[in-house]
Amino acid sequence: MRNRILIIFLSLGLSLPMTAQMHSAVEISVGGGWSSLGYKVQPDQADVNGSNPGSWGAQVHVGYALFFTPNVGLGIGANFSHYGSTASFSGTAQWEGVTDTEGEKYNHLALIHSLKDKQDVYLVEIPLTFYFVYPITDLLSFNMEVGAKYGIPVMSSASFRADIEHQGDYGIWGLNLHEVNGHGFYREKNFHDDYPVSIPNQISAFLKLGIAYEFRKNMQFFANIYGDYGFTNTMKHGESALGFRNDRAGMETVHSFMPAYHGITATNNISAKSHPMQIGLELGIRFVFPHKKTYPCRCYRF
Repeated sequence: MRNRILIIFLSLGLSLPMTAQMHSAVEISVGGGWSSLGYKVQPDQADVNGSNPGSWGAQVHVGYALFFTPNVGLGIGANFSHYGSTASFSGTAQWEGVTDTEGEKYNHLALIHSLKDKQDVYLVEIPLTFYFVYPITDLLSFNMEVGAKYGIPVMSSASFRADIEHQGDYGIWGLNLHEVNGHGFYREKNFHDDYPVSIPNQISAFLKLGIAYEFRKNMQFFANIYGDYGFTNTMKHGESALGFRNDRAGMETVHSFMPAYHGITATNNISAKSHPMQIGLELGIRFVFPHKKTYPCRCYRF
């Protein structure tokens, strides 16, 4: 009895798509908006503030869909996508009880007037999509797409730029020294460098909601609001504390008591886990190809 019921459900599932005239579609779209690599900035000093406002994101999509009914279809495609993040720091970092060039003890202050650290990652993604289309009028339809995609990073870059001022607080003398040549108290307004960044392959889920308008026969313009969220940990933080040791050629002192800054990913100032995300607006064109053949229902006797 159980087998007969299973056969009935299978036959119904096979026969339903075949009673309708199927059609396929090819679509091309571009989208853009806000994105983030998903980490959180965690300063390790009380007087330092940090934030991660995200960056711009974009994607180019080409896809193919097969609609089993006028409303429901499945699709596969290819995306070229950009994800980015920007970490920012401001405030004052302090190293207590260090020794100057004359052997005197003092507290070293690094005034972070600004520090922006930007990362950009580009991926090739393969999305698998479930389509649902609901007609509103003869020419206008509601459009929903939901699915998952697999992303392979193909290019990445990262850089930082900062304005750092070094000062010496000699509390016992009531002195604050700055812009003193030869003692490491100076302001560097163009503290910058590039550094490598890499992320693993990504698995993400996405959702798109919008409308499609048939402006010519079998040609549709569509506009979607989209969002996606990655499930794979994007970036792992390093072990270094926040610091601005300047060991490049030509600098008057290297501040050897503090760590060097080689990018946010080399520090422990970001969360251990991060998940990329993107929210934006997508615009595109869909070409519809009705199938000439209709498939009659297959009937089974039991």
